[in-house]
Amino acid sequence: MALRKLKHVLDHHQVEVAIPKDIPAVNMDVGRIAKVLMQLLENAGKYSPPETAIHITAELRNRNIVTSVADHGPGIDDMEQTMIFEKFYRGRNQRVSVQGTGMGLSIAKAIVELHGGTIGLTSQLGRGSLFYFSLPATQMPG
Repeated sequence: MALRKLKHVLDHHQVEVAIPKDIPAVNMDVGRIAKVLMQLLENAGKYSPPETAIHITAELRNRNIVTSVADHGPGIDDMEQTMIFEKFYRGRNQRVSVQGTGMGLSIAKAIVELHGGTIGLTSQLGRGSLFYFSLPATQMPG
C-alpha cells in the first residue's frame, strides 16, 4: 500500500524489500504504521539521487520487529541526528531545496511511541541514512 501511494516519489528508485515470511505478528493500527513507513520512504525518495536503491527490511530483534528504510542520500551529520525527530525541524541544507513542513518525522515518532516502540537512525555523511522503528512482537515464533 505504501509503495503504491508513493509511486510518484519512488519512481526513479529501485525499491528492494526483504521481509521474512515467518515474521511474528505485531499489534498495531495498520493505517498509522503505514503512515510512518510512508514518511520514511518519502524522505528516502526525496533526499536520494535518482536511480539509487532504497532498501526496506524487517527483522525480529529482541522480541521486537525492527523495520528499516535505507537510502543512498547525502547523510545526516551527528548534530542534526539529535534534532531530526523534533517538530518543525528541517535539515539545514534542505530547507530551500526540498518542500516540507518539518512535521513528518515528529509525527512518525509519536505514532511509533504510542505503539510502545522506538524510532531512530544511523547515518554517514556522503553515504546515506538508515531510519528504523521497532514495535513489540505479539507472538514469538516456535
